[in-house]
This record gives sequence, C-alpha cells and structure tokens, in this order.
Amino acid sequence: MQYKRLLFSEVGRVEWEDCQLPIEPGPHEIIIQAFCSLISIGTELALYSGAHIGFTLPDPPFPMMPHYPGYALVGRIQAVGSQVTDFLPGQRVLAEAPHGEMPVVDCRYTTVIPLPDALNDKESTLIRLAYIALSAVRVAPVRLGESVVVYGLGLVGQFAAQLYRLNGASPVIAIDMIPERLHIARQQGIHTVHAGEQDVPAAVYELCHGEDPDVVIEATGSPAVIPLALDLVTRGGRVVLLGSTRGRVELDVYSLIHRKGVRLLGAHESVQQLPAYASRWHKLQAMQQLAAWFAEGRLSSVGLITHTLPASQALSIYPALAAHPQAYLGVILDWIHA
Repeated sequence: MQYKRLLFSEVGRVEWEDCQLPIEPGPHEIIIQAFCSLISIGTELALYSGAHIGFTLPDPPFPMMPHYPGYALVGRIQAVGSQVTDFLPGQRVLAEAPHGEMPVVDCRYTTVIPLPDALNDKESTLIRLAYIALSAVRVAPVRLGESVVVYGLGLVGQFAAQLYRLNGASPVIAIDMIPERLHIARQQGIHTVHAGEQDVPAAVYELCHGEDPDVVIEATGSPAVIPLALDLVTRGGRVVLLGSTRGRVELDVYSLIHRKGVRLLGAHESVQQLPAYASRWHKLQAMQQLAAWFAEGRLSSVGLITHTLPASQALSIYPALAAHPQAYLGVILDWIHA
C-alpha cells in the first residue's frame, strides 16, 4: 500500500512523495492514520523560503534540504510493533510526525502522546506549539506579580503570553502590528500594544505602573527586535530569545546588556531538556501537562486556527504563506477530507 507525504525537495519547491507502507510496523514503530496536521509558519516557512539561519551556517543544526516538513500531526493508531507497550491500535494521538497520510513513527525517537477526549483534533495540534512557548517559562520563570512583555503574537507568542499569565506574571503585555492577533490576545486577558500606532516604550511603561518590565520575550524571530527588547527591559531584567532568529544582529553590548545587568537567555525548545531546566518535567510529561491544560480550559485555542484546507491543496498553501505570512496564524491540513 502506498501513501503520500510532503517533501521540500529544494528551497521554494514543495511536492508529494509516494511511500510504501510496510505490511506491519517494526518492533518499536506505530502506524498512524492522519486526521490533521499543523503547518508551522515559523520554521516550516523559513525552510521553504530559504530564510532559515541554517542555510548560512557552515555546520547547520540539521540537513537543510531535502526536508520533510511538519511536526504536529493528530491521528489514530492503526498498528503497533511487537515491542510497543505504551500504545494500542485505535488510540488517538499527537505525534511529532511530518505531514503525511499514514506516517510510520519510531516511538524511541519521536514524542507521541495520547489525547484527552475533551480536545478536538485541530486544537490538539496546538499542544506542540505550546511546548515550544513553554521554553521561555522554563528558562525565565517569574515570581508572582513580575511583569512580562511578549514581542510577536504568532502561535508561539500567543502561548508564551498565556503561559506567563498562568504562572502569575502581572501584567502580561503583548506587542504586535496585526489587529486580529492583538484582539485574540486581549480575549485571554493579555494587555496589548500596537507597535505601528503607539509609542511602545511609553505604553509599556504606563501598563507596568511607571516601571520597566522585568522580562521581555522576543517571539518574532526578527533580528531587528532584539535591540528593542534589550532596551525595553528593566535594569537587571531578563530578555528571552524564544523565536528562532532569522539572521544576524549588531548590538551595543555595553549599553544594552553589560551596563544594565541584563540576562540574555536562549530558549530554543531543546534547552528544556538541559539539566538546568529539566527539573521534574521531561518532554513527554510537559506535553501531557499542556494537553491537560487545554482540556481544562486553562490554555485557550480561541481564534488561533485561522485556516483549514484539504491536504490535497498543500502544494499551493506554501507559496501563499511565503507571499502573505501576516494573513495566516494557525494553518491546518485536513487529511480526512483531502
């Protein structure tokens, strides 16, 4: 039996690849019938367009091309290998699997979690993006009542703001230029600043009751925002690089970091597994906790999924995303009605 999956064969080119489904899974593998998968308009789009910083590095963090995009797929397990003990056929799961009709996943190397019945398929894909946002909270936890500013309200920024609010930060302020994204954040009790219409430092200072913010999260991936974040944060504060920076930046280190006593913290999702941050939550437990928070309503997906399209239209969505990225937020590929 053959199935299809998406492939970036080169920069700016996405195509279908036909794969042969094994008669039965390997000892540690499961076979999943895909229901839906989430397109990451950060990492995936950066790879598709060639904007990912890895293309400029002599030793990139992973092979850049060809690339199988996608890492948030929801479906039902069809078969399990002889050594798989944590899953059964028929279970609905979220897997860090690429976009495809019937992915074969090795459970030793891929995170897979069962899903609560209270979560629908589309909402469940967002758990993966919430885990990325959790990186900021893990590297820069807050004391009750500390102020937090989040630059950028893509999915990761939206969840970073929600997670900091859950952790007791007050106020939590989000900055963006897209009115629809600011509206979504306000629905979750987040204060907002429109970067194109307001004086950002003055607005943040007022919302922080006459003080500079304790923590500033850079969630846009734009190098130009890093100096702004460092300038905005209070003396002795923390700036967290949550977005994967798409390029290089020149900094006045003396004025913005050294003299202010600012801590500049990297928050790529992989750092959550470093001994300094792992504590009692490893990746599997963290994603299960996030799933529970979605099911309980403590994390919200309201307004975050803006586009759903049949998977058969996947080849056309990437050029559209590259041309107009601000028009999209959560983009779902529907494999059932493909």
